[in-house]
Amino acid sequence: MIKKTDKKEREKADRRRKRSWDLSQLVIGPWMSRKFNFTHDGFEPAEIEGPVLVAINHACAYDPILLGVAFRNKPLTFIASEHILRMKTWGPVLDRHFSLIPHQKGAKSSRTALVAMKRIKRGESIFLAAEGEQTWDGRSMPVMPYTGKLVKGSGATLVTYMLEGGYLSAPRWSMETRKGKVYGHMVNVYSPEILEKMTDEEVEAAITKDLWFDTWEWQKTQPGGPVRFRCRNGFAEGLERDVFTCPVCGAFGTLKSSGDHISCGCGFKVRMTDTGFFEPAEPVETIVDWEKLDREALKDRFNELRGSRSPEEVEIFADDNVTLVRIGEDHAEEEAAHGKLALIYKEGNFVLTISGHQFSVPDISNMTMALAARVVFSDQSGYYELRSEKSSKTNLRKYVIARDLLKDIVKE
Repeated sequence: MIKKTDKKEREKADRRRKRSWDLSQLVIGPWMSRKFNFTHDGFEPAEIEGPVLVAINHACAYDPILLGVAFRNKPLTFIASEHILRMKTWGPVLDRHFSLIPHQKGAKSSRTALVAMKRIKRGESIFLAAEGEQTWDGRSMPVMPYTGKLVKGSGATLVTYMLEGGYLSAPRWSMETRKGKVYGHMVNVYSPEILEKMTDEEVEAAITKDLWFDTWEWQKTQPGGPVRFRCRNGFAEGLERDVFTCPVCGAFGTLKSSGDHISCGCGFKVRMTDTGFFEPAEPVETIVDWEKLDREALKDRFNELRGSRSPEEVEIFADDNVTLVRIGEDHAEEEAAHGKLALIYKEGNFVLTISGHQFSVPDISNMTMALAARVVFSDQSGYYELRSEKSSKTNLRKYVIARDLLKDIVKE
């Protein structure tokens, strides 16, 4: 039985969330629409009876706000990365006014699904970035585990919703936003009766099919030619936070961006155009091509080291001024180390080291990016975050890619 005091607090929180939603639509909605040149179809979600669960393709950090503009008459509760609640200023404010459902990246997501289902049962509509994190290369990512179970168990209507152009408006690796064109539209609506007849796997397959999006194919098929974006400081600024292998000399971590260009000390230099493509188009035309090159080069390096069985310690790549934070209960943070972060190979094992702390990479159970300058991961010893300065161009993503590749190599 729910206590009267708990019920009153819940009702008070619901009223506060509704007021905050309405105010944000008046103030933030028009500003965001102008900032990103955002338009959307005439779909009216308020006509759907009962709660809805909205799954979108996660193109950029502003997706929740843009979706809020399109769903202004159907207030949504957001499933948000747990790191947002650890932001000293904005975390408590956003949680108080919008009652966020925290998702602990780099950890199992079953708990998030259970909390979301309880909120839906209470009548709330939920926003779900089905991929779990923003795309880095402009193409959709796999749907998160437990998504099918969440959708079916919620009893809500599932709406799949597509955002086109979001990635090039705010690439995850970029130092600034750009203005071009973003368009939102409903793809499909699945009633609870339809979902009941589907398996968890079929629900996830339907979401994947509905929300698959390739930015580069989209650009190439625009009726008036590729959409051109505008930014102040250069289209390539910050790109070395994503890609890390020089296409010419093959070195790791030698890339530097400046304005529209990214280059290496070996003489390699390429320009990113206002449509997102590289010029010249060889050896890479898009970020997708470059990321493929990164993975192939790193995998070759791993196999080379494993084949050599060298007793000497080998540093694969490293970065200075990185902080290791231990995350506890109730989003508590404790700085565990600060200094040089390195991926090394020693005694037949790949190890992540930072100021005396060591983590065997194959033993890391989950590892993912929280922001462009933050990585969260977990192993048997706990839940951690690696953090570089917000304005830094340090590439922490290569450690995530390394962990994923090594997991696959170990299975082979």
